[in-house]
Amino acid sequence: MPKTIKVDVAVIGAGPAGSVAAISCRKKGLSVALVDKAVFPRDKVCGDGIPLKTFKLLEELGFREEELFKNGYKINRLKLYGPEGHLTEYGSLQADASTKSGCIPRREFDHAIFTRAESVSDHVLTGHKLVAIRNGDSRQLLEVKNLRDNQSMQIDAGLVIAADGANSYTARLLNLLKRDQAHHFDGLRWYFKGKKFDSSVHLFYDSRTLPGYVWVFPVAPDRANVGIMIDKKQKRNTGKNIRDVFLEVIEHNPSLKKVLEGAHPENEIKGAPLPLGTLPGSRISDGTILVGDAAAFINPVTGGGIYFAILSAMKAAEVAARLKENNLPPSRKNLDIYEQWWQRTILPGFFYSDWLKNKFDSENFSGRFFRWSSRFKPVANFFIMVYGRPLPKGVFKNPLFWLRVILMR
Repeated sequence: MPKTIKVDVAVIGAGPAGSVAAISCRKKGLSVALVDKAVFPRDKVCGDGIPLKTFKLLEELGFREEELFKNGYKINRLKLYGPEGHLTEYGSLQADASTKSGCIPRREFDHAIFTRAESVSDHVLTGHKLVAIRNGDSRQLLEVKNLRDNQSMQIDAGLVIAADGANSYTARLLNLLKRDQAHHFDGLRWYFKGKKFDSSVHLFYDSRTLPGYVWVFPVAPDRANVGIMIDKKQKRNTGKNIRDVFLEVIEHNPSLKKVLEGAHPENEIKGAPLPLGTLPGSRISDGTILVGDAAAFINPVTGGGIYFAILSAMKAAEVAARLKENNLPPSRKNLDIYEQWWQRTILPGFFYSDWLKNKFDSENFSGRFFRWSSRFKPVANFFIMVYGRPLPKGVFKNPLFWLRVILMR
């Protein structure tokens, strides 16, 4: 008979969302089993950009900035390049400029968070794959397989928090979130090294990538993450796959060539799917909450999801604690507080970002927009106000929003 462990919460996936869920649950006195098919440290294809708001959430969990930046690079400036080459800049490279964000290779960033989760969780099962879930009235029975010896074991959990990424097997088992190409980007990542990169991130809205872009995110003074995100219609329209488009932009975009001049690739190109936050569907089922990329909490215009991964994981832990405190079963009805939360606090910002993404689908609009943003501060302010921020519903009707757009420096 397979071994069985009993816990309050089973967390599937030990990336940032899963590890933060485990840490947060333990802080609330809940017992936790943390499961991941990978063995850490492991690579994760991403742009490696970590916004300031993410560091603020991690500080609430006791992480220190210097701890996370052992293998990263602090960023103080953002540069946007339109399809006609117009440049818009935000921030400063002055020595006293405050840190706006950072770039940390996900292998190191994820491992730092996982190490904390590993130290506090009751059971850590890396190298273990979820095989099946059986839902009961108040408990969930999970079967997981050890990938080293193919031996199975069971986890008897009060609640499952699914944090197993964009290709979430948990979501598929529970028939949640059918993938839809209308709410999807594809991404590639390629590391370059061999030149000095200043503390600026670069976004290139090239006509070949719209509404997506190519990025250069320095992760060290002499190393940068270079990547692309585009949607499927580029292939339908041009007959070129994402790799072909990526290589073509690197070779022919003059602004990008200048930024990468003197650098060379250090390894192979790797890819990852990006399910976008506007993807229709519930993020809960009886006994289970989806968080992070598994919940498609990825911004439609930036492709960023790390902030929403950590935010949703902390909220899921809060809901788990509420169930335990009130002796409530993890029914869909009792988990609806999470569904209402993300639809109220996260989804409106995704819709605003999706609106901007759809505008950028037009090369004419993008050309005009970045031409204006390079000349007129309010246009540049509007972009940065919408870009990646969790905006509330109806914000465009709020005069204070537009006042800030006009006055922000």
